[in-house]
Amino acid sequence: MTNNKKTKLIIIIITLLAFVSVCIGVTLHIVAHNKAKTDGHVDLDLSTMSATAIYSEVSNMMTSPKKYVGKTVKVKGYYVVSVDPSTGERSTYCLIPDATECCQQGLLFKLKKGEASKLPAVDKKFVISGKFTLKALPEDKNATYVVLENAKVYKDGK
Repeated sequence: MTNNKKTKLIIIIITLLAFVSVCIGVTLHIVAHNKAKTDGHVDLDLSTMSATAIYSEVSNMMTSPKKYVGKTVKVKGYYVVSVDPSTGERSTYCLIPDATECCQQGLLFKLKKGEASKLPAVDKKFVISGKFTLKALPEDKNATYVVLENAKVYKDGK
């Protein structure tokens, strides 16, 4: 077999492997999405996806939030609290890192009654779900921010 034929064969094999990898990834995403639909409370379950897929979907949520409004989203991340120094107002977030944990995005959440006792210690991993909503900033009605309303904390991520 000549070097040219070997090169072509290697390229074909690599292309087929890449195609199979993409098909497996898409299938796993569809299975995770369908599994989320069977949980009567969750429309989009990001907690079963890879860190890269979660980070990508949350990026989509931030850039095109209107597509997600009203959906119940389940996500895993780190529990973080922020306090506004001027007002003392406390805000709770699910901090979602990418696969390398170098880049992070936070989802603000408001707990449903009775869920506060289920929260982990600050900076610990947890899973949460809530209704995706857009709120207008009080000082600028044209500016909005995302909140997971009536959030539920899942014990041990389940």
